[in-house]
Amino acid sequence: MKHKSLFSLLLLAVLLCGCHTQIDSDIRVLERRIEKLEQRCNEMSTTLSGIRTMLDNLNQYDFITDIKPFYTNGAVAGYTISFTHSDPIVLYNGTDAETPILGVKKGEDGIWYWSVRYPSQSEDTFITDNFGVRIRTDAGSPLIKIENGHWMVSYDNGDVWRDLGRATGEDGASFFSSVENKGDYIQFNLLNGTTIQAPTWAAFEKLQENCRKTNENVASLTSLVKQLTEKVYVQNIFPILDKRDTIGFSLRLSNGKTYSFYNGQGTNVPVIGARTASGSADPDALYWTIRYGNDPVQWILDENGNKIQANAPEGKTPKISLQQVKGDPTWYWAVAYGDGAPAFLLYKGAKVAASVVVPETVVQKVVQVTDDMVRITIAEGLSAEVPLPHAIQVKLTSPVVRDTLVIGSGQTLSFRCIIEGADEKTDLLPVCDEYFYATATTTTSDHSDWKISVTAPTPFKAPSSSKLNLLISNGYGQMKTVVLNLQPKE
Repeated sequence: MKHKSLFSLLLLAVLLCGCHTQIDSDIRVLERRIEKLEQRCNEMSTTLSGIRTMLDNLNQYDFITDIKPFYTNGAVAGYTISFTHSDPIVLYNGTDAETPILGVKKGEDGIWYWSVRYPSQSEDTFITDNFGVRIRTDAGSPLIKIENGHWMVSYDNGDVWRDLGRATGEDGASFFSSVENKGDYIQFNLLNGTTIQAPTWAAFEKLQENCRKTNENVASLTSLVKQLTEKVYVQNIFPILDKRDTIGFSLRLSNGKTYSFYNGQGTNVPVIGARTASGSADPDALYWTIRYGNDPVQWILDENGNKIQANAPEGKTPKISLQQVKGDPTWYWAVAYGDGAPAFLLYKGAKVAASVVVPETVVQKVVQVTDDMVRITIAEGLSAEVPLPHAIQVKLTSPVVRDTLVIGSGQTLSFRCIIEGADEKTDLLPVCDEYFYATATTTTSDHSDWKISVTAPTPFKAPSSSKLNLLISNGYGQMKTVVLNLQPKE
């Protein structure tokens, strides 16, 4: 009997010990699950706050400067995003499990709102407050907690909590499936299918710089065309360098003015041009045009749908800029005229997003230099040719032979001086020593044909000799001196 009682006691102890071991194991599993849920809760709160900060930053012209992934067990667990002005944010990756997916969704008004998708749904829906109004991302970051084994979320600082479903502890309940660096922008891919594209600071700087160069090209050429009526020429050409690359040229004209022109750059900025319009009352009138990529040229129209004249006396030069829509981080091309407000450039009824593109292997040069001309071409119909300075070409007639004029004592001789390419600004001044007398007159409107008269002193005989200097100015800063030897008759 004693043996039987002892056996029963031993059996009970073994059972009690095994049960205690199982309870300890269950408790440890539960603790690990709770710990994992709490960690997930913290990650969700951090990511929600990061989403809001990122969208706010983009609306306040704060750009991404760096993106660094961090790892857990060798896999990318999330990213640290740095900005030009504000503090970095942290975004955690996630996988689609049985937990409702939180995210953001852009409304029809272009504003970002908080959204949720439940496992039973195929699409995400907007989160609304107690009055059925959508909750904007800039209104605040949601609060996350676990209560009675369920995910709970609040969008009003904890006044009202919503049940998002059972907290299973699986690797769900996140937002980002991946983050991609596209070069000129960062693309955030959310689990609900939404993508957010945020430009980097480097890309934005390049877009801004391309705006400046494009505007300077158009303004410089518009002004230069007016200068050509004064018959100016290119006095000097200076390359514009970026490190070792020539990205354009500066032209200094004979009237002292300097214009800069830049070659094409690696962005999708629309090309501004000008051309005549068939059926126009003024056949010489040029109207501003625009072209996107390789698409056909289009007229730029004002708010009334009318073409805008480019060469009008009081014409307004278009100026390209970058503009945003409230709540939309994308930058779009816009155009303004004179001091007017910029308006979005539309292509097929839609705004044109600005982006950095890989330039073609051969970038077309805006400035082409030939032997006698500099040609500037911005776009079809918007171009100009400016002559290079030529040596003043002079032809002297008889009795001048080569560079010598034989003249007798007290004699007066005349000859012609023909100046190639002269105009009304061309001038000629004869200069000789005090014993000689010389005059220069012209009767042609273009000052190309001059009569030179020279009178020798008395006596003027060998071995005496003298020189006559013809000082010629083309009126644009260029001078030429023709020297004649004056020899007495034998």
